[in-house]
Amino acid sequence: MQQTEEIRRTPLADGGRMRETDLDEVFDTDYEYFMSSGHDREFNRAEADIAVRAGRMKPGMRVLDAACGYGRIGLELARRGIHVHGVDRNPALVASARTRAGEQRLPAVFDAADLRELDADGAYDAALVWFTSFGYSSDADSRLILSNLRGALRPGGRLLLDILNPAHQRALGSSGRPQLGLQRVGPDFMLDEVTFDAARNRLESRRTVVRDRILRECRWSLRMLTPDEIEQWLREAGFTDVQLLGDGGLPFEPAHRRMLAVARTPGHSPAGAGSTG
Repeated sequence: MQQTEEIRRTPLADGGRMRETDLDEVFDTDYEYFMSSGHDREFNRAEADIAVRAGRMKPGMRVLDAACGYGRIGLELARRGIHVHGVDRNPALVASARTRAGEQRLPAVFDAADLRELDADGAYDAALVWFTSFGYSSDADSRLILSNLRGALRPGGRLLLDILNPAHQRALGSSGRPQLGLQRVGPDFMLDEVTFDAARNRLESRRTVVRDRILRECRWSLRMLTPDEIEQWLREAGFTDVQLLGDGGLPFEPAHRRMLAVARTPGHSPAGAGSTG
């Protein structure tokens, strides 16, 4: 096979906000190709178990999988009898999730949608934004997404927001050298070179992808939210009872890598909605 090279360098917009094209390049079919190889069924089950416990999810509940990607978590929830509606801005990833749901006859539907335009009016018992899928846009857009998710939940509905712990990331970046994240599939690889920008509280990464002898580069920028900030943002979006969990769904500790914010909408779910209130 003749070797071909394709290199794309897309500068981030001022202030760190990612452009639409940046997001499309970072979370595309290459992302699914590499990440799905590293996330096996056992890993996905364990992640879904955390979501079910934290969100008090039960069979028959209607759950929004926001920024669902290729449906990794949503499909696992559907296997537990939960009615999942997954939405993502990338049509190719949505198509992949939809195909898997159909092949496995699972109670899950997937649609291409922008969370900034979500208008569901209390349609869901719970919602989750899983695996660091929140914070790539501007602060204003991120706050708008939280407000839209609040509106999409019934009274007493729960939101699960799974993000990285900035204290852990700051410690990793204290050496000043980029942290490397490598995913391999045979001769193909996806490499993230990640640095922490303390002045703007953002992770910055240059991603290099080699697949089928084609080389490309893109970048991503992710807003880091402290525990106080995420609690403030959630409360200002209309949530209450904000709690923080850490790795494995355990009580949050500053040394944990991940931070799972669990928040509730005011009031109680109507009878039969499935939520425990």
